[in-house]
Amino acid sequence: MRITFLGSGGAFADYRVNYQNNAMVEVAGKRLLIDCGVTACQSLRELGVHPTTIDSVAFTHLHADHASPEQLAWERMYTGPEGLPAALRTSLMAPEALMKPLLGALQPYMGLWRDLEGRTRDDGVAALIDAQMGSEQRLGEVGLRWFRVPHVEGNGLSKPAFGIELTALGKRVLWSGDTTFSPRWLTAAAEDSDVDAIFHECSFTSRYSGTVHTHYDELLELPRELRSRVVLMHHTAVPDGRDPRADGFRGAAARHQVFEI
Repeated sequence: MRITFLGSGGAFADYRVNYQNNAMVEVAGKRLLIDCGVTACQSLRELGVHPTTIDSVAFTHLHADHASPEQLAWERMYTGPEGLPAALRTSLMAPEALMKPLLGALQPYMGLWRDLEGRTRDDGVAALIDAQMGSEQRLGEVGLRWFRVPHVEGNGLSKPAFGIELTALGKRVLWSGDTTFSPRWLTAAAEDSDVDAIFHECSFTSRYSGTVHTHYDELLELPRELRSRVVLMHHTAVPDGRDPRADGFRGAAARHQVFEI
């Protein structure tokens, strides 16, 4: 399993420093994006990866830095590696709680379109998107299972947000998505020796009352054995004075960094 970070930045990252926290997973000839924010296509271009070679996109939650697949879908329809339109639909994967509102949100942007025969049509979302809806799915050798995590919650309200368990060729990886500190599933991961790596979002800012993210000092509370399997992400940049490896973490992801699992 090869995981390439398109970016490891947060929603407000300076794009000259880092792109948004999206990644490309490659297993046995298949390419899966985990999330697709507004910087995804630019990052793919810099990696020399054409959007037509992406087999599917799996989403964790509906924020623009994670769920903005319009450009990817347009490029797969209207462009191609050789310059001619590839005319490809785009596969999107997510639980129903994410997929239904995502398709509704895409309608004003993609509903009205012009096909390659020059006909103006109003069925763009259905014509361009192949919606794979469900909490357990498969892409070739890769199995995906979504699990709920807390992100924007309180006052009786809860925004649907999910982590993803990836299994392939005997390897098992956990991807947190955006979440506040959730020691319950992390503790379960600590007890499971089959978890090869955990990619976990992290903010290096001081914790504040309006936070919807996990902060570095919270992750330091994890047992050292568990920290040794954790790769930090969504942080944009590790600040001076912090050394995740010295603190027992597997590392902190950077834009275009590759992890072999």
